[in-house]
Amino acid sequence: MTLLAQRSRVPPPVYLVLAGLAVSFIPGVERFHLPPQLVFYGFLPPLVYAAAFVTAPREARENWRFILVLAFGLTAATLFAVGLVGWALLPALGAGGAFVLGAVLGPTDPVSATAVLGHTSAPERLRTILEGESLVNDGVGLVAFSIALTAVEHGSFSALDGFVKFLYVSAGGIAFGIVVAWLVERVRVRVHDAPIEISLSVLTPYAAYIPADKLHLSGILATVSCGVYLGWRSGGFFKPEVRLQSYAFWRVLTFALTAVLFVLLGTQFRGVVHSGSGRLILDPLLVFAVLTVVRFLWMLTAVRDTVRDRIVLGWSGMRGALSLAAALSIPVAVAQRDQILYLTFTTILAGLVVLALPLPWLLDLLGFEEGGADEAAARERLNELVALDARRAELARLERSGEISHAAARRIELDLDREETLLSRR
Repeated sequence: MTLLAQRSRVPPPVYLVLAGLAVSFIPGVERFHLPPQLVFYGFLPPLVYAAAFVTAPREARENWRFILVLAFGLTAATLFAVGLVGWALLPALGAGGAFVLGAVLGPTDPVSATAVLGHTSAPERLRTILEGESLVNDGVGLVAFSIALTAVEHGSFSALDGFVKFLYVSAGGIAFGIVVAWLVERVRVRVHDAPIEISLSVLTPYAAYIPADKLHLSGILATVSCGVYLGWRSGGFFKPEVRLQSYAFWRVLTFALTAVLFVLLGTQFRGVVHSGSGRLILDPLLVFAVLTVVRFLWMLTAVRDTVRDRIVLGWSGMRGALSLAAALSIPVAVAQRDQILYLTFTTILAGLVVLALPLPWLLDLLGFEEGGADEAAARERLNELVALDARRAELARLERSGEISHAAARRIELDLDREETLLSRR
């Protein structure tokens, strides 16, 4: 699937979900139900951590207000828009079910954003904004989902209690993640054995996510803050040889987890369709249209940026496994569960097919070109230096000054690590 995606320029998640959808028609497979706990506790911690770890520091610092406005403001606008439209036009949902659906579909998906944008010519600034938005708004969305679901189950809602809970869960999750990251850093600066370091790196996202979740804090935001903290400070505890092995391990791990997750996502199609009720075509189209229109309106009116950047930001609002896991976690006793689940899955599928599939060609049409010129120039400049330490210092300067992107700097850094490792073995 990945080779096919590379040759056709179609983002891999599209093929993987469609493959899972095809697998769902094999007799017996439709009986498999994806446990939401498997997504929340199995797949999300390492995938969210990996995306947060490689967040570009300079781009994130320059655009942090932008990211927070999208993560909080746009997520809230989407939640209320879907809730109000669903309440008014989808009678099968009712008021409570409509706002639960809004909370489920409010956040974009970090796994989808990383998997889709990583195979396009989107500039690093836009990738950082979109991935940062999806990482933060997942925590925001899950907190809102918990509040909305509690209101539906108990039949009442207090705005003040909801706001206090939101602040406690969000701020507490961020603080918990930073504490875990600080403790992990203290350990890793004293360990320089690759198997041990890699094992610690795998355990770290679970150490941030699971305890935070059990303490009724945001596990997602804890994992994000932990990943960002360690990613930005990784130069202080990674030796070149260990960094090479860790990079190779995490590249394989995230590839495998992402592939399996999207295939599993596709296998849920038949069971979800059978559970759907109401207008099976019109209702999903209405929900998808609301999500798309709200996002484009927000980008075109509330965001100050170039027109083509706003178009890309508006186009890249894919939902994914997090939304499906949230919908699957709704108790069976909630009357609107099946309808919410059906609308969630069809919206995810529509986003991947309608938005993700043509994204590479949209970027071409808007004039975005594959980068590489800055990286080539940086490599030429570094080749003029003999000492490895001098090249590393110059690379750090080029990245700080913005002359080279964070991703390009990491690729060059890995080449320097390989060179240093080979020299140390002679």
